[in-house]
Amino acid sequence: MHGLRKHLLSVKPHHFTHNSGFQDMRCKLQKLAVVFIGIWLAYTLNAGQTMAQDYSVGQLVIADPWAPPTLGRQRIGVVYFSVRNSGAGADRLLGVDLPQGGQARIHTSQVQDGVMRMRPIDAAAIPAGDELVLKPGGMHVMLNELPGPLIEGGQLKLILRFEKAGPVDVEAVIEKHPSASHQDH
Repeated sequence: MHGLRKHLLSVKPHHFTHNSGFQDMRCKLQKLAVVFIGIWLAYTLNAGQTMAQDYSVGQLVIADPWAPPTLGRQRIGVVYFSVRNSGAGADRLLGVDLPQGGQARIHTSQVQDGVMRMRPIDAAAIPAGDELVLKPGGMHVMLNELPGPLIEGGQLKLILRFEKAGPVDVEAVIEKHPSASHQDH
């Protein structure tokens, strides 16, 4: 007992402050918050790198190629993008190839008698100084006999074939767009 009394008398008053434990905990929580913010920023910046990019061939710029994920084991899909022609002459998108397998055809969508109908077309014109836009509910590339599902976060390799500019390799990002639904081809 005598040893305990001596020890208690030797302890400095700051050892008994109530706030020191609170301040240590607060400092640790602030450090943890900084770590979480750093992880969140790194994730956000990396997520931006998976966004669709632009591709150029001749006077054409292909922008934002993307495809919505397929449902389950579905072997059909769709791809959208835009092609801006900054040249003095017109060009045409003649077709799309899928190097990993499957078939692709350019389609138009039109409302006839209150029903949305898709029709394959042989080529899509890209007038000089203008833009061809493939989007949900309008023109698009229909994909058939895909070798596997289109999974969100992945990419789909395409070869776009143009009449004058020639072929260009493109990777479409597989992602959901707020404007897209699986009914909108």
